[in-house]
Amino acid sequence: MMAHVAEASELSGRVVLWLDPELRCTPEFLDAPLRLAAAYDAEIETVVVDPIAEDDGACDVPVRRLARGAASEVLAIEHRFELLAERCRREVERAGANRKVKVHHAFAQGDAIDRIAEMCLARGPWNIVALRLPTLGGQSVVGSLLANVSGATGFLLCAEHSASTKSPIVVIVEDADRLPSMLRAAERLSQPDRSIHIVIGAETTAEHVELEQQARLLMADAPTVVFTSVGPTFGVPGVLTEAVARMKPSLIVARFGGAALADGRELTRASAATRAPILLVR
Repeated sequence: MMAHVAEASELSGRVVLWLDPELRCTPEFLDAPLRLAAAYDAEIETVVVDPIAEDDGACDVPVRRLARGAASEVLAIEHRFELLAERCRREVERAGANRKVKVHHAFAQGDAIDRIAEMCLARGPWNIVALRLPTLGGQSVVGSLLANVSGATGFLLCAEHSASTKSPIVVIVEDADRLPSMLRAAERLSQPDRSIHIVIGAETTAEHVELEQQARLLMADAPTVVFTSVGPTFGVPGVLTEAVARMKPSLIVARFGGAALADGRELTRASAATRAPILLVR
């Protein structure tokens, strides 16, 4: 499936922005999801998931479980969470107005993966879920999102640092079948006069040569595409990440679970090393 988000008029998807109220919605964090939404004429729907609420199987309404301590203290904490969530929403609205992107909001309780999956099924299938790495709470969450959120075509990991739009978009290619859709997403997000750099992700020399030949044939009529030679990884973790970091990309388009981003740990390293947003495709 290609990484795509539906236009606002289609009512079949949007950028679902998972917010963590404990962390400020800085312009750097919001840049990539707003850039994505603007490129596709899509909307943004923020979602805040209450981390304390749990569903009680014995009744039809969520029940707040209170630990020992004064009830007033618990209510104060809850009120603080709501105030922080509202602050984040206002910041997204201001940033959206500047980019002429419509913004809506949602609030959910319970398991975040389940709630986001339900949101994407209710209005899909052309959604992209945007989030920050601190929100993940664990390196397995990206895998859980990919496995359970069937109504999303991609996942955007937002950066905490601003990236120059003059920097290239880097596409890490690990199979020829995904290349056309990955390139279309990169072209949408790239500046008209900026090149898109293709990096081949392969473990052996033979695989690298074969994939590069296929990619060059497919991209023969793409004048903005530049092939950047990195060479095979030979199974060494971090080789592609280090090479891409030296290119100072404004955005990375890659597949999760391959030679470049094999798991959540490598994804965390790539995000820290490149300081760039990463669009993960299925």
